[in-house]
Formats: sequence, C-alpha cells, structure tokens
Amino acid sequence: MALNPGTKIGSYEIVSLLGVGGMGEVYRARDARLGRDVALKILPVAFARDEDRLRRFEQEARAVAALNHPNILAIHDVGQYDGTPYLVSELLEGESLRAMLDRGALPQRKAIDYGVQIAQGLAAAHEKGIVHRDLKPENLFITKDGRVKILDFGLAKLATKAGRADAVANNLTLTHAQTDAGVVMGTASYMAPEQVRGDAVDARTDIFAFGALLFEMLSGQRAFRRETPAETMTAVLKEDPAELTNSERPISPALDRITRRCLEKSSEQRFQSAKDLAFALEALSGSSYSSAKHSVVAEAGGKSRWMLAAACVFVAVLAVAGAYFAGRRGGDKAASFQHLTFQRGYIKRARLAPDGQNVIYSAMWEGRPYEVFSMRIGDHTSRSLDLKNAMVVGTSGSGEIAVLTNVRRIHTTPWMQVGTLARAPASGGSAREILEEVWDADISSDGKQFAVVRSPDGPQQLEYPIGKVQFKTDGYISDVRISPDGKSVAFMEHPLFGDDRGYVSVVDGSGNVKRLTGEASGEEGLAWTRDGREIWYSGTGQDTTGDRMVFAVSLDGKQREIFEVPDDAVVWDIAADGRLLFSHEKMTIAQMVASPASGPERDVSATGWAIAGSLSADGKKIAFSEVGPSSPGDYAALFLRLDETPAIQIGEGFVMGLSPDGKNAVVLVPSQPTKLRILPTGAGEARTFDVAPVHVDWYFVSWLPGATEFVFLGHEGADTPRAYRVAMAGGPARPLTNIPGAHFWNRISPDGKLVIEGPGVGSNWNLKWQIIDVATSQARPAALLQGDEPLEWEQDGKHVFVAHEGDNEATIFRVDVFSGQREVWKQIRPVDPAGLLGVSRFSVTPSGNAYTYNTNHILSSLYIYSK
Repeated sequence: MALNPGTKIGSYEIVSLLGVGGMGEVYRARDARLGRDVALKILPVAFARDEDRLRRFEQEARAVAALNHPNILAIHDVGQYDGTPYLVSELLEGESLRAMLDRGALPQRKAIDYGVQIAQGLAAAHEKGIVHRDLKPENLFITKDGRVKILDFGLAKLATKAGRADAVANNLTLTHAQTDAGVVMGTASYMAPEQVRGDAVDARTDIFAFGALLFEMLSGQRAFRRETPAETMTAVLKEDPAELTNSERPISPALDRITRRCLEKSSEQRFQSAKDLAFALEALSGSSYSSAKHSVVAEAGGKSRWMLAAACVFVAVLAVAGAYFAGRRGGDKAASFQHLTFQRGYIKRARLAPDGQNVIYSAMWEGRPYEVFSMRIGDHTSRSLDLKNAMVVGTSGSGEIAVLTNVRRIHTTPWMQVGTLARAPASGGSAREILEEVWDADISSDGKQFAVVRSPDGPQQLEYPIGKVQFKTDGYISDVRISPDGKSVAFMEHPLFGDDRGYVSVVDGSGNVKRLTGEASGEEGLAWTRDGREIWYSGTGQDTTGDRMVFAVSLDGKQREIFEVPDDAVVWDIAADGRLLFSHEKMTIAQMVASPASGPERDVSATGWAIAGSLSADGKKIAFSEVGPSSPGDYAALFLRLDETPAIQIGEGFVMGLSPDGKNAVVLVPSQPTKLRILPTGAGEARTFDVAPVHVDWYFVSWLPGATEFVFLGHEGADTPRAYRVAMAGGPARPLTNIPGAHFWNRISPDGKLVIEGPGVGSNWNLKWQIIDVATSQARPAALLQGDEPLEWEQDGKHVFVAHEGDNEATIFRVDVFSGQREVWKQIRPVDPAGLLGVSRFSVTPSGNAYTYNTNHILSSLYIYSK
C-alpha cells in the first residue's frame, strides 16, 4: 500500500517514502509522542494476507526487538494499520555497505573496524539464539559517524536443534518471491555450504557469510561469484576463494588467515563463535607486526657479563614501559617492577605465600633438575626447600604447599611435565605423596581440596575435587587455579596437544565450562585476584603471534590489558594488595645443523624460533619453520642452501619435509588440517592438495623412490592415525597399507618396500616395533627397543638411525633393524645447559653425511609488579 505524506498510523505521521524491499515499504515518519523521526516499515497490501509473509514479518519484529546492541538496528514499536502489520525502528543516516563496496575495496584499517562491529553485533544475536542467515552488504548500514548497523532480521530463525527434515522445511534460498518447503532463500555469494545443501544452520553459518563480507571489503571482489546462481552455489560448495589480494595495499597474513578460517567449508573448522572472531579482529586493530630479529646469546665466556648488562637494561625498559602504560591509562602512579631472581635458568611455577611477603618457586638453575626454593621479597637470595626434581603448584593458608615430585619432562613438548602430586610443609621437608601421573594441580586456600589434571584413559581431564571429572579435552589443560571461594576452577584450555594456543576458561562445581577469552596463539600462566572478580593471565593478543602480555578478564568476559614487556611475561600469583608475581622469559629455539656430520654444528635459524628442520638427501639444503613474534601468522616456511646465507621465506606453514632433491617442501597450515601445500624452493607455483576427509597429523613426510609420491601421518574422524600416500601429480590420499592403526614412524625404506610401525605420542609405549611390507601388509618384528625414536633409514635399507633423548642430551645410534646390532653414531650435548628444555626433532640424511635438530632454551627471572 502506498502511503501519502501526512498519513497517520497510530502516533506516527508519514513524512516520505525511503525505499521498497522484498519484505516491505520503508517510510520516514514523525513520532509525535517523543518528537523524533523514525523509520516505519509496513508490509505491502499484496502480501498482507500471505500467512508465510506475515509470520516472517512478525518473526523479524520479535527477534530484533529482543536485541539491544549498538550494532543492531533498534526496534521501537510494532502494530497494525488497516489489518497490515508494521514495525518502527530507529532512523539511520548514512549509506549501505553495498554502496560503499560499489566504489571499490576498503582500507584495511576500516575493514577491520567494520568487521569488529559486525562480529560484535552477531555475537549479541547469537547469544540469544538468533541466527541472521542472510548477512550481506545490502543488510549492513554505515552511519555518518562510522557505526555499523545490522539490518533485516526478517530471515532470522531462532536457532534450534532441529533435524534435517525441519531444517529443509525452514531454510533459506535465493530471491524467490515465496518460500516453498525445501527451497532455499538468501543471496548465493554469501551463503554457507550448509545453506546450499539445505542442512541445518547455526551461528557458524553467519560466520561464513561474514568471511565473504570481509573478503569483499578487503579485495573489492566477491569471494564466490559466477555467471548464474547455480554456478555460484557450486563454487561455494567445492571451490576455495581466490587469493586475497589488493592492488593498492598489501593485506596482512594474519587478516588473510582470519578471513580464510571464516570461509572453511566445514563449520567445525571455522571460528566457533562470533565473540572469538571479534576478539581476533580486535587484536589486529591494535597490533603492529614486528620484523625485528631475536638477538643471539653471547659466547659462553661472556655470558655472566652479558646477563648482568641485559638485566640492567631490562629493568630500565620495564621502568619506561611501566611509566608509559600508566600514563596511557590515565593513572597518577607509575608502575614499578621489582627484580627478584638473578641466576641463569628456567622458572616453572611460582606462588606467593599467604603473607604476601615470601615467594615459593621451582626452577632449573644452570641446567640442574627442577628444585623448589623459597625467598623473602627484597632479600635477593633463595633457600632450597630440599625438594629435588620437584615443582611447586600451589600454596595454602594451612602452611602446606602442593608439589609435583619425580617430575619428568615430555620430550616432544619439553615445557610440559608430569609427576606425582604431594603435600609438603611450606618451610621445607619431606613430601607426602597423594596421586601419580599428574600433569598440573592446585590446592585450595584452606588446604582441603585439590584440582588436578590427569589422562588416565587418553584425553586429559580436569578433576575437582580429585575423582570428580569437570572437563575433558583431546588437547591439553594447563595452569589450573582454584578460585578464592573454592567454587570454581580457572584453567587454560589448549585444543592441540603441545601447542600453547588456547583459551582462558572457568568451570564451576557442576561442570559448566565457560570460555572467557577468544583463542590466542600462545598462553601460559594465570591467577585469580583475591576478590575473585578477575583472572589475570599472560598471552598473546587474540589471533596474533606476538610476545605474551598480561591481561585481566572478568567472569563475564570483559578484558583489559595490564602491561606489556619485551619478550614474554608469565603470570604466577596475585597478592591481597594487588601486587603481581610474574616471570619475564626469553625463549629461543635453535635449528642446529652439522654438514658434514663430522663438522661443527651451527644454528641456521633466522629469528631464534626455528623448528622442524628437514634436509635434502645430499645434506646441502634445509627447510624449516619459524614460529613466534617475528613470523607472519603461525608459521613461516624457510629454505636455506647451507653454503649460502641468509635463509629465505618460501611461504607460510609448518614444514613437514623437504624433497630429496631439495626442490619442494611439503607444509601444513594449521588452520587447514585437511590440506597440504607444496612450496617450491626456487622458481615455480605453489600447489595445494586437499586430502579430505583425512586430517593431517603434525610430524613429517617421507618420500617413495623417485619422489613421485610422499607419505604422511593422518586420521579420519575418530580413527587412529595411520600412514597415507599422495602422488605429487595429484589425486586422493590412500592408506599406505591394509593394516589399520598408528604407523607413527612412517619413513619409507630406500627401495620403497618397507615401513616401520610403532607407538606414537600418547599411545601405549609397550607396543612392539614392527616392519611392515608395503605391498602385502605382512608384519614381522623390528629389532628396536622401547624408547627408540627412529629417524631415517640408512641408504643400505638395513640400518636405521635411532635417537635416545635425555633431558639435556641425546644419543643417536645406528641400528640393524633385522638383527638388533647397534652402535653409537653421534652424541649430542649442547654447550650451554642453562634454561635448556631438551634437544628434539632430529633428522639425519640417508647417507649419514649431515644431521639437524632443535634446542629449546628459556631464560627466566621473577619480578613483582605493583601500581
């Protein structure tokens, strides 16, 4: 129905027509009661008696009226005029996002800003169970002051757990005038694969559409657009979007990674909530990407003088940083940093005594095993509590401390450990053992209960109290802390075992788990404030790979930054007066190489954060990954000819292997676990192999003769890992043998006929090693021992190089896998043991002419922060 200016509808007077859409006519109207201009939307007369249209119109009114968020169009009123329903909303001045995009791509800063606002609006809707289902530039409005408003929840559906039949009857599709059962509504370029298939939708459906929006804002092009809607929907289902580029300005790798994670075909691989997505983008909006290199530690002869000078410089830097952050927050008191420890080594866990004047901590000083110490703040000297090979995990008001005794480090992830939970007097003395095989723990303030992390049946689980399982994960759990009132436990949830990316989460006594933060690429250390209102923790900004900073997060998820220091901070404890006990850490991961094997070792890392080196067959080339604050995104893939310097970056991803001729590297991008990329080390185009439904497990690849195929470890669904083969020419991933189960060590013999099967990480280490015939799948015993870590077949096809790792050293043996005869081939003993967290990830060439491995060093100092 056309309404003339001056027409009165209730207390609203029509001023002018603003526009016409598929869901109604929109007018500018004057609200006589409140003296303001509003937008009045009325359903056209032609559809007034259409029950489906009426239902959808009313649904829009109810859904949007229930929301109260600055990034969602506000609904003021709803009613009927001559039998036709209408709704009244705020009147916006500005333009649609579509109008802006018609002029081209947006500046990256503006795209991030708009993206954060859209994600925050979606998060508010999703928290109330409302999914938009038709997010596109036409439904986003940018006001004159830069505020983004999400419009038209007319297609929204309250999220349910309905099955496929219900979903098909209610889902969306193109611009059909009516919605028949099974027909899909929406706009094809922004539809998620599950919408195209007619499957059930949820919040992650909106996240896919958001990814398409972000892609278009950054590039000026649609992620999926073909000649016809049918072709567009086919592209959504089967094709990856083009490379995200902008001819006028570069797009940051981290932003590209966020966009592509939103656009994953499988909803399980996308961001799992708009709140996490908003966190990730907010982190980018305030971050800068450092290209600075980590400095190399001085030679051993000058280490003491270097450390003393570094400590003085660091204290000065902390003072300047504290004054800067205090000024930035408007405080009238500068932050202060009090240096507590001065020895060289690694500190793992520290707690304040109940009086707030003493510190109890565990450290590996000068390469010695973990030991528990006590010190009074201000004394600068520490006293051993005579708890050797032990680690403090909690203090209580009862005069006891909780410790892990008989600590052993996990060689695959040397910063993780497992031990026996015990009680000990805070003054020192014998410990009384309570529970074996504990990964982490805390003791309640009254000393009566423990929270523990164990893995009795495989997955790690959080128990509080002991025996009552509150949370399980296939990844790992760290930094468990019982709340001051004893009712909840805060912890860090790491989805991938051994990778410190994760969330700060809290669980109550009924097992209700809540994530308080978005995913960060690195987190370690947390503590409750004494009033229980906040949790302080150390981590990177969400979805960045910078240094760990100190943040606070409230129980409703409100986050604020406390301070930032050079390198990494690790939160340990908070006193009643607000002082924070934390560690300052500097970590280096060296990629050590000896080529020839009889020659000297050297570190070839570019930034001091190298890992997973793989050598060419002649031992003259190496590919490896760089991680940490100076790498773009999670991992940078680097390549180096050992007779040249420096290393060059050939792409992004975790290096799993270098081809025998050194011309191609196989890498895995962690956010795309069903895809492997082939990166040329010289001229050539990168290629992507989609091996779905197989998920690639991190470790390495092995090459069949002629390097026409390679083998990797992977799994399908909940199946156990096994070896798969892929042709370099392309094609699906195929099981290497007919034997199901874990081919943990999947190196192929030089003739391509044999592979050795054995136990893997987290599996039963009592399993026997076997030699498997690839063609027949027949198995026979391999003459390897428990604890052997095979590295590579020797070129004679009879011997295998095997590593035995100790805490700070390793021995490489040359073993005849048929007879068991073995000889020592190489002893690995790094020169500097201080802060050494082990040697790992060995690789030897088949001829034995070169080898490479990683060393992990962390040097720590304790500080007190106060403001």
